[in-house]
Amino acid sequence: MTLEGKVKVSLRLLKNLGSLTGVAKLTRMHNALSVAVGLEKIGVIEFLEEPKSLKEVADFIGDVKRLDLLEAMFEALVEEKVLKKVDGRYTVNVSQLEKLKAMRRTNPYFKEYEVFTAGFEGVMNEVMIDVLRGRDFDFVSPEVATILYFQTSSKIYALGRELLLELGGGKGLKGKKILDLGCGFGTEPITILKYLDFDCHLICADFFPNVVDECMHTTIEINGQTKILKDLDNVEFVVLDPMMKKLFPIPDDYVDAVFSFGLLHWSSHPKEIIKECSRVLKSKGIFMTVTQVKRDEETHLTMGDVLLKIIGGNRYYTKSEIKGFLTEAGLTDPTIFLSYMITARKT
Repeated sequence: MTLEGKVKVSLRLLKNLGSLTGVAKLTRMHNALSVAVGLEKIGVIEFLEEPKSLKEVADFIGDVKRLDLLEAMFEALVEEKVLKKVDGRYTVNVSQLEKLKAMRRTNPYFKEYEVFTAGFEGVMNEVMIDVLRGRDFDFVSPEVATILYFQTSSKIYALGRELLLELGGGKGLKGKKILDLGCGFGTEPITILKYLDFDCHLICADFFPNVVDECMHTTIEINGQTKILKDLDNVEFVVLDPMMKKLFPIPDDYVDAVFSFGLLHWSSHPKEIIKECSRVLKSKGIFMTVTQVKRDEETHLTMGDVLLKIIGGNRYYTKSEIKGFLTEAGLTDPTIFLSYMITARKT
């Protein structure tokens, strides 16, 4: 697809979201609000009405083993102006926090992600404490899965999935064998099947049996009938090793395309995942994925990174890192569109 075509597609699909720069800024602000709401729930925001050192905050929370993550969290909140830092001590910026709370009530983007903010207000503040205290936390745990479930009905995510398919070949993917890597609870497979008028062979893959099981039992309307995905002849399912010590249970040069929406930043093994995608792709096959791409100068943990670590993920990767992963895997012609959408081809 030409640059002109990409622009036309993006404008058509993202017309309700405002400017792209504005969306990126709103994302950062919303992430900051979610973390701040969690901190407020556990009393940290009130504690910071007067300037406090990081150690004082850690002592207030109690038994903090991830002081590095707490510091990264506070530095990211300073960057988003929710906290102020003077002489190594942190205090709350009340005016900025109140501004974000007002946006929570009035801004359409914030309302779209309200379930996420409410999650930090409800149970995720406890998860935050557990993570800071050193607990290994898995994003498929009930607490996290519950707040991530909103993605299944989010209009923004729906637009993103369709745009990624457009960038990966559009209707030219009809009749192809497609690996949906990180199929989740079934929204991605349904999107792909409907977009291609059910004319494809789809392999739904995820790293956790409970996720794959729910995907298998997700319902879809086809020819006026309600069916579950596992009953469709052109759909199959595989469970992958989250530690990437085992190869995907898929033959070499087997699929025409890999579709992976919002997966890479969850894993500590992005390089190995992309190598496996390349292995199972046929020659000239297309790899398409969505993950936030950081600027090369953003080597520190950003607000998005911090939020991700709190809910059990790894981190986002810079443009150079992403291109390095693709090149090492033998994928060429990489494109990064809107700082989120990535495509590349196997030679």
